[in-house]
Amino acid sequence: MNPNYRNLALWAIIAVLLIALFNLFQTPQTRGASSEVAYSQFLQDVAAGRVKTVTIAGARISGTYT
Repeated sequence: MNPNYRNLALWAIIAVLLIALFNLFQTPQTRGASSEVAYSQFLQDVAAGRVKTVTIAGARISGTYT
Protein backbone atom coordinates (compact mmCIF):
# COMPACT_ATOMS: atom_id res chain seq x y z
CA MET A 1 0.00 0.00 0.00
CA ASN A 2 1.27 3.46 -0.86
CA PRO A 3 2.40 5.38 2.26
CA ASN A 4 0.36 8.40 1.17
CA TYR A 5 -2.84 6.33 1.07
CA ARG A 6 -2.05 4.79 4.45
CA ASN A 7 -1.55 8.26 5.94
CA LEU A 8 -4.80 9.49 4.35
CA ALA A 9 -6.68 6.44 5.66
CA LEU A 10 -5.33 7.04 9.16
CA TRP A 11 -6.48 10.67 9.14
CA ALA A 12 -9.88 9.63 7.78
CA ILE A 13 -10.31 7.13 10.62
CA ILE A 14 -9.28 9.75 13.18
CA ALA A 15 -11.78 12.22 11.70
CA VAL A 16 -14.61 9.67 11.81
CA LEU A 17 -13.80 8.80 15.42
CA LEU A 18 -13.75 12.47 16.43
CA ILE A 19 -17.11 13.08 14.74
CA ALA A 20 -18.59 10.01 16.44
CA LEU A 21 -17.26 11.15 19.82
CA PHE A 22 -18.69 14.63 19.28
CA ASN A 23 -22.10 13.19 18.35
CA LEU A 24 -22.05 10.90 21.38
CA PHE A 25 -21.89 13.88 23.72
CA GLN A 26 -24.31 16.04 21.72
CA THR A 27 -27.11 13.47 21.48
CA PRO A 28 -28.56 13.79 25.01
CA GLN A 29 -29.37 17.45 24.42
CA THR A 30 -31.10 16.80 21.11
CA ARG A 31 -33.13 13.71 22.00
CA GLY A 32 -36.20 15.56 23.07
CA ALA A 33 -37.20 18.85 24.46
CA SER A 34 -37.89 19.01 28.15
CA SER A 35 -40.19 21.48 29.76
CA GLU A 36 -41.27 22.25 33.29
CA VAL A 37 -44.90 21.92 34.25
CA ALA A 38 -46.67 22.68 37.48
CA TYR A 39 -46.85 19.81 39.95
CA SER A 40 -50.66 19.87 39.90
CA GLN A 41 -50.65 19.65 36.09
CA PHE A 42 -48.18 16.76 36.25
CA LEU A 43 -50.45 14.90 38.69
CA GLN A 44 -53.43 15.46 36.39
CA ASP A 45 -51.42 14.12 33.44
CA VAL A 46 -50.41 11.04 35.45
CA ALA A 47 -54.02 10.40 36.45
CA ALA A 48 -55.14 10.80 32.84
CA GLY A 49 -52.54 8.28 31.62
CA ARG A 50 -50.51 10.78 29.58
CA VAL A 51 -47.27 10.00 31.46
CA LYS A 52 -45.38 6.84 30.50
CA THR A 53 -42.73 6.83 33.24
CA VAL A 54 -42.16 8.73 36.47
CA THR A 55 -38.76 9.15 38.13
CA ILE A 56 -38.36 10.53 41.64
CA ALA A 57 -34.87 11.63 42.67
CA GLY A 58 -34.93 13.47 45.97
CA ALA A 59 -37.09 16.55 45.56
CA ARG A 60 -37.01 16.32 41.76
CA ILE A 61 -39.77 14.48 39.93
CA SER A 62 -39.58 13.86 36.20
CA GLY A 63 -41.65 11.93 33.75
CA THR A 64 -41.84 10.84 30.15
CA TYR A 65 -45.02 11.77 28.34
CA THR A 66 -46.66 9.39 25.91
